[in-house]
Amino acid sequence: MINNHITPLKTVLILAMGLCTTNAYSTENEVLTTQVEALNQRIAQLEQNSAPSQFKNSQVSLYGSIRPTLSYLDQNDEQSWDVRDALSRVGIKASTEFADGWRAIAQGEWSVDIANSGNLGKARQAYAAIMSPYGQVGIGKQRPAQYTLVAEYVDIFNHGNSPYAYDHESPFFVDNFVTYQLVTGGFTWMAGAQVDGNKGDTNVDMINLGVGYDTGALHLGLGYVTQDTLTNEQVDGDNQTFGGAAAYTFNNGLYLAVSYQDKQYNFDNQTLSVDRSGSTLDTALAYPFSDEYKIKLGYFQFKDGIDGNDSADYNGFNTTLEWNPLDNVRVHLEYLNKDLDNGQDDQAVTIGFRYDFNLTWQG
Repeated sequence: MINNHITPLKTVLILAMGLCTTNAYSTENEVLTTQVEALNQRIAQLEQNSAPSQFKNSQVSLYGSIRPTLSYLDQNDEQSWDVRDALSRVGIKASTEFADGWRAIAQGEWSVDIANSGNLGKARQAYAAIMSPYGQVGIGKQRPAQYTLVAEYVDIFNHGNSPYAYDHESPFFVDNFVTYQLVTGGFTWMAGAQVDGNKGDTNVDMINLGVGYDTGALHLGLGYVTQDTLTNEQVDGDNQTFGGAAAYTFNNGLYLAVSYQDKQYNFDNQTLSVDRSGSTLDTALAYPFSDEYKIKLGYFQFKDGIDGNDSADYNGFNTTLEWNPLDNVRVHLEYLNKDLDNGQDDQAVTIGFRYDFNLTWQG
């Protein structure tokens, strides 16, 4: 009989405890729901007050090319070993489409001083541009047409001084540069003007015009450069360069390219200097004899138009064996011979490594 009285009592207590627990959970759920709603309202308020994402309709690339080399040098009858750099660099490039066919572009690229302290070196490129259906306009340090259309097609070797003749005194990058580029119907039209108010006494210090034509495996390029000659920051004449290039890739992978420039040195002060005519010639050949191996050959010739012992004329050749286990990995062995008209031959044997990377994000 006692058990019969205890059982209903237990049942009542259990129900009462369950009811209390349910009420407690209900209260906690109501508090939690209120907190979540408040948090969502705060997030919505922050999104409304914040600026729109700058990554929308954008692309950003972080890229680089690390190119250390080890060379055995034979210069002026002296032999030495030296760790060098074949123009290592890192850069970032971003573009955003802000209207149909219109994009804003920004790029910065800096050399990496592997041959010495490993610090970031001087800027190679630093500019902003607007690209539209009517062409691209850029302002800042950029590649000139003379390199892009004429020299780049013979710049296939793993060396900081390639192309070996063009490199002596022709432009690779130009600062204080305003450029225009239009690509249409296989033609690439380029124009650039260097405008540096701290240099010389003219409004424009350099003008570079060029046109390229590409169809299939063929490239043809022409370029013209006129640039002030400065003496103690004063204009003392100008240099005018006419250049041309042709390159072709055959069905078997054989690549042939040649680049030639005629350079006229004109001086206003004839008592100090005389007008002269020089030239540069660079040739390149590349042949892949397997999926991973390639051989490259080159011949080059530089003439500055100076007679006698003051001439810096030279010519030479180089040959390179490359191993490419991946598209972005390269190991090379190069032999270079440079014959100076008024000096000892320079010879170098170089082994080098190159690793490229390019990380791209799109929004």
